Amino acid sequence: MSLMPSNASVGPSERKRAVLLACLPLLLALSTVFIFPNESHLGRPPPRLSLTYRKMSVSANLSLDHNFLMFYRQTLNADGELSYGRPYNRFPIGGYALIALAIMPFGDDLAAQLYAARTLMLVCFVATALLAYLSLCRLTLQPWIAASATLLAFSSYYCLFYRDLVNDDGGLDLLGVMLTFHGMVIFVQEGRFRQLIVKTCLALFLGWHVYALLLPFIALGLAR
Repeated sequence: MSLMPSNASVGPSERKRAVLLACLPLLLALSTVFIFPNESHLGRPPPRLSLTYRKMSVSANLSLDHNFLMFYRQTLNADGELSYGRPYNRFPIGGYALIALAIMPFGDDLAAQLYAARTLMLVCFVATALLAYLSLCRLTLQPWIAASATLLAFSSYYCLFYRDLVNDDGGLDLLGVMLTFHGMVIFVQEGRFRQLIVKTCLALFLGWHVYALLLPFIALGLAR
């Protein structure tokens, strides 16, 4: 079952070449997010700037010793003992765990930690755009239209503003949503249920926004 009628006049190898050809300028455009980092939000007052540091603090304090409560405030008492406060209990913790892994090698170097975390956000941004492009290629069978629509969508103000703001909602969670959407497209067209389950599990590991996509998909499936 396919969402779009197949183009019998074009073979699989030709379609793959067309998809790769249209992907090249899209990748070139997406690479500019690494070359020209977004600094516009760094001079803004809280909560924009505080969001990045709070999420990095939550990730840095993510530990089994604290039962994964994700504290984002440390206090040094009069006895010199370090205590933790202000738990930020936003589950699942997968996004925070990935940020923690990205900043772990840099110890107490805050500048290096910030660079690593923001680079992770940019990688997620590019990966999300590519998943959107591949999904649109399957839906429209027109790679150049898919590339143009993807570039237009990911050039929006909100995407460009949040692309390297270190947080789970704007980068990692969005990646999970698009990963699941891509799995849904393949499932409807080719019936590959196992890949949908794997992608959905990965998305649920990254964040909770994917539930907004799963609910209507399941409801429509049951209504058929």
